[in-house]
Amino acid sequence: MLEKFLETIDKNQLIEKGQGVVLGISGGPDSTAMLHLFWRIRKAFELRLYAVHLNHQFRGEEAEKDADYVKNLCRRLEIPCYFFSENIEAYSQKKGISFEEGGRERRYQLFDQVLLDNQAHCIAVAQNLDDQAETVLMRLMRGSGLEGLGAMDYKRGEHIIRPLLNISRQEIENYCQRHQLNPRIDQTNFQSIYTRNRIRLELIPFIEKYFNPRIKETLSRTASLMREDADFMSSISKKIFEAIAINVEDEVHISVSALQENHTAVQKRVLRESILQLDGKLKNITTIHIDQLMDLVERGQVGSCLDLPNGINVLRDYSKLCFRNKKNNKRLNFFEYPLKIGENTEIRELDIIFSAEVLPKDSRKDLSGATAVQYFDLDKIQEGMIIRNRRQGDKFSPLGIKGTKKLKEFMIDEKISREKRDEIPLVCDQAGIMWVAGYRMSEKYKLDKNTKQILKISYCYKNL
Repeated sequence: MLEKFLETIDKNQLIEKGQGVVLGISGGPDSTAMLHLFWRIRKAFELRLYAVHLNHQFRGEEAEKDADYVKNLCRRLEIPCYFFSENIEAYSQKKGISFEEGGRERRYQLFDQVLLDNQAHCIAVAQNLDDQAETVLMRLMRGSGLEGLGAMDYKRGEHIIRPLLNISRQEIENYCQRHQLNPRIDQTNFQSIYTRNRIRLELIPFIEKYFNPRIKETLSRTASLMREDADFMSSISKKIFEAIAINVEDEVHISVSALQENHTAVQKRVLRESILQLDGKLKNITTIHIDQLMDLVERGQVGSCLDLPNGINVLRDYSKLCFRNKKNNKRLNFFEYPLKIGENTEIRELDIIFSAEVLPKDSRKDLSGATAVQYFDLDKIQEGMIIRNRRQGDKFSPLGIKGTKKLKEFMIDEKISREKRDEIPLVCDQAGIMWVAGYRMSEKYKLDKNTKQILKISYCYKNL
């Protein structure tokens, strides 16, 4: 399996020598095998490894045993591990999302934070070949287009990698047994209580027995073909969107005549891109909604409106479609609070408490993650630190990027929905933005070899 792992890394250019890799580890077979594989290649690739484990505070004693297992394994392999324990049920309820979505959101937030804290390069997660096959079948039965049937890729965005995506669950379990890793087993995986479990335990074995014994590999191969076509169509559609779309005061306007010059498939993708640009996500947007938009393009009268999920409203004007977010009408008022070292600062509008403390230089090796934390070179900071929300014309220098970038463009790239952008706290000094809290710090304040004093700034929600 090591050879297949290395082949996947090389073929998909997942990592390079000398990089830092954040490893999401639950203690189950998949993430345990992935951790062990990275440990085996760490010297050859000169890797810095950082494991991250989140206790969702949901499975009681079993979850504590998971954490203990991860702790002992990382100690034995001499891999630093960041442990977090959070009430994900409370977090999800507060945000109005499902427990699964809340857990995933917090995990990736913590992965991102550990990546930034350690100036690592990528985040490795342990989805495997079986997960890919299950995902394709679920989306096929639900009714998905090219993107949906493309399922998961070896790389997602700038940082996420999936090095086990072409390795089967059976291979992983055999690997764990061969190396006596004894991973934790979640017994609910063997109960047909969820759709994915029924696909795993009933549907796929049935197909393997009566139709195609290699159905998992077939579905994975199909997903790869779908992704290639989807990427091609997406690149074309984005170019057309950029050519015909106009941003006007937090709205997106699309010329109907210019849109209709293109194939129907491209038109639908441009409409989806309009929603994505406005809201930062396509959650709950279905084929039905896109068909309704197409009807508005082809037959809609001037003044016709369509309400979409997530507060998106689309108006048919004389010559264009106007996309706008109704929730923007209830924008958060401007706020601004002084941030003083050694004191807590409460952001009343967000129910968040910030704190700042100075650490000695020799504490760098002990830096660890928290609910939300960032480290700065104190000598690079000008007096008068404040915490505020965004203002028109804000710019900053995101970590890892040369030059400055408009804050609005950064938030669009991070897919922060418009209704959330005023709620993102910005830590600033007199010179500008130091940290877009929860997302990225400024390149100008990062730690380097000349750093003498480290300023730690962290925040937490009052009610969690």
